[in-house]
Amino acid sequence: MKVYGKVYKVLKKERLISIIVNNKLEFYHMTNKNMKEFKAYLYKTPYVSFDCSDIKTQYDQYRVFEINYFEKILVPSRSRSKVYYDLNIIRDGLRQIINKPINRLFLDLEFSLPSYGNNHIEILQYGMIVEDHQGNIILEESSLLKPLRKNSLNQRTLNFLNLEYKDFNDAPSYIEFYQLLQKAIKDYDVKIIAWGKNDILALEQSFKTNHLQPLDVRSRYINLMQIIKNFYNQKQEIGLFATYQEFSNQEPTVQSHNAFEDATIAREIFHIFKSKIN
Repeated sequence: MKVYGKVYKVLKKERLISIIVNNKLEFYHMTNKNMKEFKAYLYKTPYVSFDCSDIKTQYDQYRVFEINYFEKILVPSRSRSKVYYDLNIIRDGLRQIINKPINRLFLDLEFSLPSYGNNHIEILQYGMIVEDHQGNIILEESSLLKPLRKNSLNQRTLNFLNLEYKDFNDAPSYIEFYQLLQKAIKDYDVKIIAWGKNDILALEQSFKTNHLQPLDVRSRYINLMQIIKNFYNQKQEIGLFATYQEFSNQEPTVQSHNAFEDATIAREIFHIFKSKIN
Protein backbone atom coordinates (compact mmCIF):
# COMPACT_ATOMS: atom_id res chain seq x y z
CA MET A 1 0.00 0.00 0.00
CA LYS A 2 0.99 3.63 -0.45
CA VAL A 3 1.70 5.93 2.50
CA TYR A 4 2.26 9.67 2.53
CA GLY A 5 2.98 11.79 5.57
CA LYS A 6 5.48 13.70 7.68
CA VAL A 7 8.16 11.79 9.54
CA TYR A 8 7.47 12.19 13.24
CA LYS A 9 10.52 10.39 14.61
CA VAL A 10 13.44 8.23 13.47
CA LEU A 11 14.55 5.25 15.55
CA LYS A 12 17.99 4.53 14.14
CA LYS A 13 18.81 1.35 16.05
CA GLU A 14 15.49 -0.27 15.16
CA ARG A 15 15.49 1.17 11.60
CA LEU A 16 12.02 2.61 12.15
CA ILE A 17 10.24 5.81 11.26
CA SER A 18 6.94 6.89 12.73
CA ILE A 19 4.24 8.84 10.91
CA ILE A 20 0.84 10.06 12.06
CA VAL A 21 -1.72 8.50 9.73
CA ASN A 22 -5.45 9.07 10.32
CA ASN A 23 -4.68 10.58 13.73
CA LYS A 24 -2.74 7.48 14.77
CA LEU A 25 1.02 7.07 15.19
CA GLU A 26 2.16 4.24 12.92
CA PHE A 27 5.61 2.64 12.69
CA TYR A 28 7.38 1.61 9.49
CA HIS A 29 10.43 -0.61 9.29
CA MET A 30 13.28 -0.22 6.76
CA THR A 31 15.92 -2.53 5.36
CA ASN A 32 19.56 -1.85 6.17
CA LYS A 33 20.05 -0.54 2.63
CA ASN A 34 17.19 1.96 2.90
CA MET A 35 18.32 3.11 6.32
CA LYS A 36 21.87 3.75 5.13
CA GLU A 37 20.72 5.47 1.97
CA PHE A 38 18.04 7.74 3.41
CA LYS A 39 18.79 8.30 7.12
CA ALA A 40 20.43 11.70 6.54
CA TYR A 41 17.24 12.94 4.88
CA LEU A 42 14.85 11.32 7.36
CA TYR A 43 16.38 13.19 10.30
CA LYS A 44 15.23 16.42 8.63
CA THR A 45 11.63 15.29 9.44
CA PRO A 46 10.55 15.51 5.82
CA TYR A 47 7.36 14.46 4.11
CA VAL A 48 7.76 11.00 2.62
CA SER A 49 5.90 8.88 0.14
CA PHE A 50 6.55 5.14 -0.02
CA ASP A 51 5.18 1.71 -0.78
CA CYS A 52 4.88 -0.73 2.10
CA SER A 53 3.30 -4.02 3.16
CA ASP A 54 -0.45 -4.20 3.76
CA ILE A 55 -0.17 -6.23 6.96
CA LYS A 56 1.59 -5.37 10.21
CA THR A 57 4.24 -7.62 11.69
CA GLN A 58 5.88 -7.66 15.10
CA TYR A 59 9.32 -6.07 15.34
CA ASP A 60 10.73 -5.87 18.89
CA GLN A 61 8.00 -4.15 20.90
CA TYR A 62 6.53 -2.45 17.83
CA ARG A 63 3.82 -3.44 15.39
CA VAL A 64 5.16 -2.27 12.04
CA PHE A 65 4.59 -2.14 8.32
CA GLU A 66 7.59 -3.10 6.17
CA ILE A 67 8.71 -0.40 3.73
CA ASN A 68 9.26 -1.80 0.23
CA TYR A 69 10.67 1.34 -1.36
CA PHE A 70 10.57 5.12 -1.11
CA GLU A 71 8.99 7.17 -3.86
CA LYS A 72 9.66 10.71 -2.66
CA ILE A 73 11.34 12.54 0.22
CA LEU A 74 10.96 16.32 0.49
CA VAL A 75 10.81 19.25 2.87
CA PRO A 76 8.14 21.77 1.74
CA SER A 77 8.69 25.52 1.99
CA ARG A 78 6.84 28.65 0.90
CA SER A 79 9.39 29.50 -1.76
CA ARG A 80 10.59 26.15 -3.10
CA SER A 81 10.37 22.63 -1.70
CA LYS A 82 13.66 20.82 -1.10
CA VAL A 83 13.42 17.44 -2.85
CA TYR A 84 15.94 14.92 -1.53
CA TYR A 85 14.73 11.90 -3.43
CA ASP A 86 12.27 11.40 -6.27
CA LEU A 87 11.82 7.99 -7.85
CA ASN A 88 10.07 9.49 -10.88
CA ILE A 89 13.14 11.61 -11.67
CA ILE A 90 15.36 8.54 -11.40
CA ARG A 91 13.06 6.58 -13.69
CA ASP A 92 13.06 9.41 -16.22
CA GLY A 93 16.87 9.26 -16.23
CA LEU A 94 16.79 5.51 -16.81
CA ARG A 95 14.29 5.97 -19.67
CA GLN A 96 16.69 8.41 -21.30
CA ILE A 97 19.48 5.81 -21.17
CA ILE A 98 17.27 3.12 -22.68
CA ASN A 99 15.75 5.40 -25.34
CA LYS A 100 18.98 7.04 -26.47
CA PRO A 101 19.42 6.53 -30.25
CA ILE A 102 22.71 4.62 -30.26
CA ASN A 103 24.22 1.49 -31.75
CA ARG A 104 24.19 -1.30 -29.17
CA LEU A 105 26.35 -4.36 -28.68
CA PHE A 106 24.66 -7.04 -26.62
CA LEU A 107 27.44 -9.13 -25.12
CA ASP A 108 27.64 -12.29 -23.07
CA LEU A 109 30.81 -14.04 -21.97
CA GLU A 110 31.44 -17.44 -20.50
CA PHE A 111 34.71 -17.76 -18.64
CA SER A 112 36.69 -20.29 -16.68
CA LEU A 113 35.84 -21.06 -13.08
CA PRO A 114 38.66 -20.89 -10.55
CA SER A 115 40.10 -24.25 -9.58
CA TYR A 116 42.13 -25.27 -6.54
CA GLY A 117 45.20 -23.06 -6.32
CA ASN A 118 44.19 -21.05 -9.39
CA ASN A 119 42.08 -17.90 -9.14
CA HIS A 120 42.90 -16.88 -12.70
CA ILE A 121 39.98 -16.69 -15.16
CA GLU A 122 39.94 -16.57 -18.95
CA ILE A 123 37.16 -15.87 -21.45
CA LEU A 124 36.25 -19.17 -23.10
CA GLN A 125 33.19 -18.22 -25.14
CA TYR A 126 31.56 -15.04 -26.36
CA GLY A 127 28.28 -14.12 -27.99
CA MET A 128 27.67 -10.66 -29.43
CA ILE A 129 24.89 -8.99 -31.35
CA VAL A 130 25.32 -5.49 -32.78
CA GLU A 131 22.21 -3.51 -33.69
CA ASP A 132 21.62 0.04 -34.91
CA HIS A 133 19.58 2.64 -33.03
CA GLN A 134 16.38 1.34 -34.67
CA GLY A 135 17.00 -2.20 -33.47
CA ASN A 136 18.13 -3.66 -36.81
CA ILE A 137 20.82 -6.30 -36.44
CA ILE A 138 24.15 -5.34 -38.04
CA LEU A 139 26.38 -8.13 -36.79
CA GLU A 140 26.09 -11.47 -34.99
CA GLU A 141 29.14 -13.42 -33.84
CA SER A 142 29.82 -16.23 -31.40
CA SER A 143 32.67 -18.66 -30.77
CA LEU A 144 34.62 -20.67 -28.25
CA LEU A 145 38.07 -19.26 -27.46
CA LYS A 146 41.21 -21.26 -26.78
CA PRO A 147 42.64 -20.18 -23.42
CA LEU A 148 46.31 -19.40 -22.76
CA ARG A 149 46.45 -21.78 -19.82
CA LYS A 150 45.42 -25.41 -20.01
CA ASN A 151 44.18 -25.40 -16.43
CA SER A 152 41.53 -22.86 -17.44
CA LEU A 153 39.72 -25.84 -18.96
CA ASN A 154 39.40 -27.59 -15.62
CA GLN A 155 36.67 -30.15 -15.08
CA ARG A 156 34.56 -27.78 -13.01
CA THR A 157 34.49 -25.31 -15.90
CA LEU A 158 33.78 -27.95 -18.56
CA ASN A 159 30.91 -29.37 -16.52
CA PHE A 160 29.44 -25.89 -16.04
CA LEU A 161 29.58 -25.16 -19.78
CA ASN A 162 28.50 -28.70 -20.71
CA LEU A 163 31.54 -29.00 -22.99
CA GLU A 164 34.52 -31.30 -23.44
CA TYR A 165 38.23 -30.50 -23.73
CA LYS A 166 38.23 -31.52 -27.41
CA ASP A 167 35.59 -28.90 -28.22
CA PHE A 168 38.34 -26.29 -27.92
CA ASN A 169 40.81 -28.01 -30.29
CA ASP A 170 39.97 -25.78 -33.24
CA ALA A 171 38.82 -22.75 -31.28
CA PRO A 172 40.40 -19.42 -32.30
CA SER A 173 42.64 -17.51 -29.93
CA TYR A 174 41.53 -14.59 -27.77
CA ILE A 175 43.02 -12.06 -30.21
CA GLU A 176 40.24 -12.74 -32.75
CA PHE A 177 37.61 -11.77 -30.18
CA TYR A 178 39.66 -8.73 -29.18
CA GLN A 179 39.89 -7.54 -32.80
CA LEU A 180 36.18 -8.09 -33.35
CA LEU A 181 35.30 -6.06 -30.25
CA GLN A 182 37.80 -3.38 -31.31
CA LYS A 183 36.17 -3.18 -34.75
CA ALA A 184 32.65 -2.89 -33.27
CA ILE A 185 33.78 0.01 -31.09
CA LYS A 186 35.63 1.76 -33.93
CA ASP A 187 33.13 1.21 -36.75
CA TYR A 188 29.82 1.46 -34.87
CA ASP A 189 30.69 3.43 -31.70
CA VAL A 190 28.59 0.93 -29.72
CA LYS A 191 27.35 0.96 -26.16
CA ILE A 192 28.02 -2.47 -24.65
CA ILE A 193 24.96 -3.95 -22.95
CA ALA A 194 25.34 -6.99 -20.71
CA TRP A 195 23.63 -8.61 -17.74
CA GLY A 196 25.36 -7.84 -14.45
CA LYS A 197 28.90 -6.67 -13.76
CA ASN A 198 30.85 -9.89 -14.24
CA ASP A 199 31.36 -9.41 -17.98
CA ILE A 200 32.98 -5.99 -17.64
CA LEU A 201 35.31 -7.33 -14.94
CA ALA A 202 36.22 -10.34 -17.10
CA LEU A 203 36.81 -8.08 -20.11
CA GLU A 204 39.14 -5.76 -18.23
CA GLN A 205 41.10 -8.67 -16.79
CA SER A 206 41.36 -10.29 -20.23
CA PHE A 207 43.27 -7.31 -21.62
CA LYS A 208 45.87 -7.70 -18.89
CA THR A 209 46.02 -11.48 -19.21
CA ASN A 210 46.67 -11.30 -22.95
CA HIS A 211 49.02 -8.29 -22.68
CA LEU A 212 46.92 -6.16 -25.01
CA GLN A 213 46.06 -2.47 -25.02
CA PRO A 214 42.85 -2.03 -22.97
CA LEU A 215 39.84 -1.13 -25.08
CA ASP A 216 37.42 1.62 -24.10
CA VAL A 217 34.79 -0.63 -22.54
CA ARG A 218 34.11 0.81 -19.07
CA SER A 219 32.66 4.11 -20.37
CA ARG A 220 30.51 2.20 -22.86
CA TYR A 221 29.18 -0.42 -20.48
CA ILE A 222 25.49 -0.57 -19.56
CA ASN A 223 24.46 -3.05 -16.85
CA LEU A 224 20.95 -3.98 -17.99
CA MET A 225 20.23 -5.95 -14.82
CA GLN A 226 21.03 -2.95 -12.61
CA ILE A 227 18.88 -0.61 -14.69
CA ILE A 228 15.86 -2.91 -14.41
CA LYS A 229 16.54 -3.49 -10.72
CA ASN A 230 16.69 0.26 -10.05
CA PHE A 231 13.63 1.04 -12.15
CA TYR A 232 11.43 -1.44 -10.28
CA ASN A 233 13.16 -1.00 -6.90
CA GLN A 234 13.97 -4.68 -6.62
CA LYS A 235 15.94 -5.63 -3.51
CA GLN A 236 17.72 -8.70 -4.84
CA GLU A 237 19.78 -9.28 -7.95
CA ILE A 238 17.66 -10.86 -10.66
CA GLY A 239 18.55 -13.63 -13.08
CA LEU A 240 18.62 -13.28 -16.85
CA PHE A 241 16.26 -16.16 -17.61
CA ALA A 242 13.95 -15.43 -14.66
CA THR A 243 13.54 -11.87 -15.94
CA TYR A 244 12.88 -13.09 -19.47
CA GLN A 245 10.23 -15.50 -18.24
CA GLU A 246 8.55 -12.74 -16.24
CA PHE A 247 8.66 -10.20 -19.06
CA SER A 248 7.67 -12.55 -21.88
CA ASN A 249 5.28 -14.88 -20.00
CA GLN A 250 7.15 -17.81 -21.53
CA GLU A 251 7.33 -21.23 -19.91
CA PRO A 252 10.39 -21.78 -17.65
CA THR A 253 13.57 -22.58 -19.58
CA VAL A 254 16.75 -24.24 -18.35
CA GLN A 255 19.73 -21.95 -18.89
CA SER A 256 22.38 -23.74 -20.94
CA HIS A 257 25.23 -21.27 -20.32
CA ASN A 258 25.67 -20.60 -24.02
CA ALA A 259 27.02 -17.11 -24.63
CA PHE A 260 25.14 -16.39 -27.86
CA GLU A 261 21.85 -17.64 -26.41
CA ASP A 262 22.32 -15.42 -23.37
CA ALA A 263 23.20 -12.40 -25.52
CA THR A 264 20.03 -13.01 -27.54
CA ILE A 265 17.93 -13.23 -24.38
CA ALA A 266 19.47 -10.00 -23.04
CA ARG A 267 18.58 -8.24 -26.31
CA GLU A 268 14.98 -9.47 -26.12
CA ILE A 269 14.70 -8.34 -22.49
CA PHE A 270 16.05 -4.90 -23.46
CA HIS A 271 13.37 -4.40 -26.12
CA ILE A 272 10.53 -5.73 -23.96
CA PHE A 273 11.66 -3.49 -21.10
CA LYS A 274 11.94 -0.48 -23.42
CA SER A 275 8.39 -1.08 -24.61
CA LYS A 276 7.10 -1.46 -21.03
CA ILE A 277 8.62 1.75 -19.66
CA ASN A 278 7.48 3.81 -22.63
